[in-house]
Amino acid sequence: MIYKQIIETPSYLCDIDDRLHTWAAVRLCQEVTEYHGNATGIGFKTLLEKNLAWVIVRGLYNVYRLPDAFEKIELSTWSRGNNGLIAFRDYRMTTLDGEMLLTGTSHWPLIDMTTRRALRLHDVISNYENHDILATDVETIGKIQLPELTEADVVARHMAVFSMVDHTRHVNNSEYIKLLFDSLHEVGFDTKKPFRLELNYQMETRMEEMLTVQYKCVDDVHFIHVINPRASSVIARITPLV
Repeated sequence: MIYKQIIETPSYLCDIDDRLHTWAAVRLCQEVTEYHGNATGIGFKTLLEKNLAWVIVRGLYNVYRLPDAFEKIELSTWSRGNNGLIAFRDYRMTTLDGEMLLTGTSHWPLIDMTTRRALRLHDVISNYENHDILATDVETIGKIQLPELTEADVVARHMAVFSMVDHTRHVNNSEYIKLLFDSLHEVGFDTKKPFRLELNYQMETRMEEMLTVQYKCVDDVHFIHVINPRASSVIARITPLV
C-alpha cells in the first residue's frame, strides 16, 4: 500500500546553491505517483487507453529541508482513500537516516479526457487500495482566500511555451511552481527556512496562452495568483513553518 523509491537527488534539478528546487521536489512527487499508479494498474498509459487521466486540483507540501545535489533520499507515496470524486494521495521525502525533508498531500479527480469532467471513482476503478495514515496535519486541503489584488500587484507575465506542457496537453502543475518561486526570489524569500506551500489549481492553461502573475504579502503570508486569458489558473499561499 505504500510505494517507496530511493533516489539520488539529480544535480540538474538543483538551484545555484546545489539544493533541490521546490518545483523539482513536487515534480518528483508526481513521478513517484506515476510509478505507483503503474504498479497498481492505474497509471497514465493504462488509463489513457480508456480515455481517462488523473489531474491534480489541490496540493499542500510542508518543506522542512530541500536535499542537496547527489544526496540520497527516500520518497514514498500512498493512496489515502477518496470521497467518491476525489482521490487523496500523500507523500513523504526523507533522508536514508530518517530525517524528514518534505511531507505532502494532494487531491486528484479522474477525468474523461474528452469532456474534461470528473468521474465517480468506484464506477471506473474497483478495489481501490488505500492507506489511512496522514503524512501531514491536513486531511483535506481547503480553498485559499486571496487578499484583494489589482494590476499594481502584477509581478510577471509569461507565455506558456512548448516545454511547459505535459502529456495531458496543458501546463504541468510544477511549472506554475517555477513561476511562484521566481517571484518569491525577487522579494528575498528564503527557501532554506521551513515553509508550507498550498496550491489550488483552478483552470488548465494551454500552450501559447499568456500567464499573468500577481503577488502580495500579508502578515508574512505570501499569496500568488496566476491567471490565464480565460480564468484564474492557480492560487498559492506560502507560509513559514515554525
